[in-house]
Amino acid sequence: MGRGLRRHEGAFILYGHRFSDDDDGYLQGLRPAWFDDQVAYLTRHYEVIPLKTLIDCLEQRRAVPARSVVLTFDDGFRDNLENAVPILERYRVPATIFVVTRSLTNGELPWSQRLGVIFQQTCNHQVSHPQLGEQPAPLNDSHQRRAAYQRIKLGIAPLQREARDSIITGLANQLGVEPPLDQMLSWEDARLLQASGVEIGGHSYSHALLGQVPIAEACHEIRRCREELRDHLGLEAAPFCLPGGSYSDDVIRCIKQTGFRSCFIPNQQKRYNTVVNTTLFTLSRLGLPNAPSHHLEAELDGPFHPLRECCHWLQGGYRSLSPSP
Repeated sequence: MGRGLRRHEGAFILYGHRFSDDDDGYLQGLRPAWFDDQVAYLTRHYEVIPLKTLIDCLEQRRAVPARSVVLTFDDGFRDNLENAVPILERYRVPATIFVVTRSLTNGELPWSQRLGVIFQQTCNHQVSHPQLGEQPAPLNDSHQRRAAYQRIKLGIAPLQREARDSIITGLANQLGVEPPLDQMLSWEDARLLQASGVEIGGHSYSHALLGQVPIAEACHEIRRCREELRDHLGLEAAPFCLPGGSYSDDVIRCIKQTGFRSCFIPNQQKRYNTVVNTTLFTLSRLGLPNAPSHHLEAELDGPFHPLRECCHWLQGGYRSLSPSP
């Protein structure tokens, strides 16, 4: 009924990260069976189009296909290839994967997931770090480990890459954990994905939160990402995705000047993208729910969004309930 009453004049852009039934690194994966259900729903009720098609429409100022959907995945986890791509191929739908280029080179997890794995897997019962105060912080249960992780993550996010990496390496040594090197795509994987029709985009060099680090560091992350995409994959004007949705006006300016073709901006109020309400560098996305397809249906065509808007109106203002990881 909701589909009949609500018209969508443009394209929803949906995003996910991992496609696995676990929360390694404190990044919850989407259960592959649920993703399968979601793609089945989308192919029945929407036209799933490549991101490139949407960008072409915006550049050429022509109408975006009505009731269309774009699928995007962030970071470049190997489970995208192993678990998500077979589903895409079965339903014959396109997608774009935004990769952290350093991870494709050395296999390391993005820094926040690397830090998370260290705290999840440690057998130590305490940790010492200036971000946690003068006394060692207890790690006796999952709640204490996650709380320590979140405090350190918040403290090191604005640091330059070398300093951030040094702290994470020190914590790995202190807590006796060696983060895995086999959970990310490689450059060879990326070339295979390109050959199969999956679009590759940029997600920075090391997943720095670009709006928090110094602008010189942010621009280095953006430029090195573009250079490596060009050198390894032949991409001259790829789309870009902000790590964690973190940005400033200067960051967006650098993305444009570096030669990326488009970028997403966090905006929970803009549901779908048209030539009227968006530009190449203000595209908006919605997260795929970690739930069966009826949750996605309720979000796109049912009561979830209207009810959320009503609650925000009653509370006297809009605030994001599900920020990008």
